[in-house]
Amino acid sequence: MNMRWKIKKQDLYNFFFIVLYKIALDLFYYFFILPVWGYAGFELNFNILKFVESFFLLIVIFLLIPKSKERLSNIMVWLLVLLSYVPMLTIFAFMDQPRIYMYAVTGFWMLVFLLLNLPTISVTPFKRPQSKIMRYGIFIILSGLVFFLIYKYLGVFFNFDFAKVYDIRAEYGARGVALAGYLFHWSAYIVNPIFFAIFLVKRNWFLVGVVIFLQVLLFSVTGMKAFLFALPFVLVLIWIISRKNPLFWMAFGLTALILVGLLSYWLIDYSDISSLVVRRVLFVPAQLSFFYYDFFSQHDHTFLSQHRIFGDFLDYPYHLPPANLIGEVYYDSSKTSANNGLYADAYMSFGFIGFVFWAILLTIILKLIDSFSQHKQKIIAVAAIARPAGFLINSAFLTSLLTHGLLLSLIILYLLPKEKK
Repeated sequence: MNMRWKIKKQDLYNFFFIVLYKIALDLFYYFFILPVWGYAGFELNFNILKFVESFFLLIVIFLLIPKSKERLSNIMVWLLVLLSYVPMLTIFAFMDQPRIYMYAVTGFWMLVFLLLNLPTISVTPFKRPQSKIMRYGIFIILSGLVFFLIYKYLGVFFNFDFAKVYDIRAEYGARGVALAGYLFHWSAYIVNPIFFAIFLVKRNWFLVGVVIFLQVLLFSVTGMKAFLFALPFVLVLIWIISRKNPLFWMAFGLTALILVGLLSYWLIDYSDISSLVVRRVLFVPAQLSFFYYDFFSQHDHTFLSQHRIFGDFLDYPYHLPPANLIGEVYYDSSKTSANNGLYADAYMSFGFIGFVFWAILLTIILKLIDSFSQHKQKIIAVAAIARPAGFLINSAFLTSLLTHGLLLSLIILYLLPKEKK
């Protein structure tokens, strides 16, 4: 019998550029991270066998990862895998990190892919008039509160000098503005990006300008550079998901960003792209994930006692919060807040069984995203998941859900109007 394997040309392109992305990460680590940031715990303990294994694991994940661009959950999975899992493969090989942890993270994603095949969660949609009132009510009330807090406690001013952001951030922290940690993050990361997309679709340029004004103001008074890049990130993601093959463009864009960062460093000694974007977004979370494993594989797990909501009936076993504890042990500074995301949080809380718990929780979130985004305009819906994907890379699961606004993004996603045919 003559059997033929049918391979889509699109999948070949995707595979090629994801492998190219991995190679670019390896080159970046060797030619930039090691010579410039070696003092920050990045070491060269290259293991050739683990280097080969890293490509084997990448192939396994690529073969199993959901390929359809129709589900919004798949877009979020692609972001998480490309931004968090693939950089870990580079750290795994170049720093000779523990095999058992790398394989556990791989198993985490394999379980998520398996669970995503379960039926979609069905939720009854809200009626149109009430949902419109509620979603615009969230925007108006939150924006009003944010502007009031800025006006009363920080003052209205604009800053575009990156050299001043650390001084501004220190001053903002010293003011201790009540609820700002929640309201400012919800506004900058969730509400503003979603309504930015809504107003773009409606071509309401005045309200687009209002959102940009609020976003720049939030950056100026807090010194949080991530606030400034939130809207451009949404714009890029909207453009990517509107392409015929979004996974290809994600891998291509990240590869191009890494190469531009390297070239700008080599040719004109400009390191901001390499340091602030590639190193901070891709390599620091990957390095920290292994640091968390190294520490909590030798010490007690926290069993969620690090969260305030469980603090009344669970004893937290350490003298510092987890992020500061890791900062003290691995960066010699208890003031360093070494936050990390899904994998570290799962292992820190429950050990390897935590990966099973967190895979189930993540799948529930992804299923809700699919349910809430059904029949919604995708370029608006994608704005609701743009920043939450970043939260899950850099923050604990429950912190992402409550403090950073993942739950709020789900609520607004649920309240979005159906797409007009």
